[in-house]
Amino acid sequence: MDDLQRGIYRMVVKEVERTQPKREKNFLSKRDAVKLIKKFTKQYTLQEYLNATEAAYVCGMSPTTFWRFRQEHHVPVHVIDGIKRYKKSELIKCVEDNSVRGYA
Repeated sequence: MDDLQRGIYRMVVKEVERTQPKREKNFLSKRDAVKLIKKFTKQYTLQEYLNATEAAYVCGMSPTTFWRFRQEHHVPVHVIDGIKRYKKSELIKCVEDNSVRGYA
């Protein structure tokens, strides 16, 4: 599972917890899961410029970890109408360049 899929999975789980807290055993039907995954996939794969929270999820990090990563590794940022945005392709390249490759 790549980072984008993990980020989408986390968002789907949070959305389920937020919208249906009383659902028995926190179980999703296949149809509900497919609808949520399509919703988040469209939202985050077509969008090129992301805010900090979205960028953190795409990178598979918490917003706090992303903030520290930004400070340490000089992540490229674009200011659009006074709002900081991160270009997804630059963000992924920056994470790949500054990560250590290992084996589990």
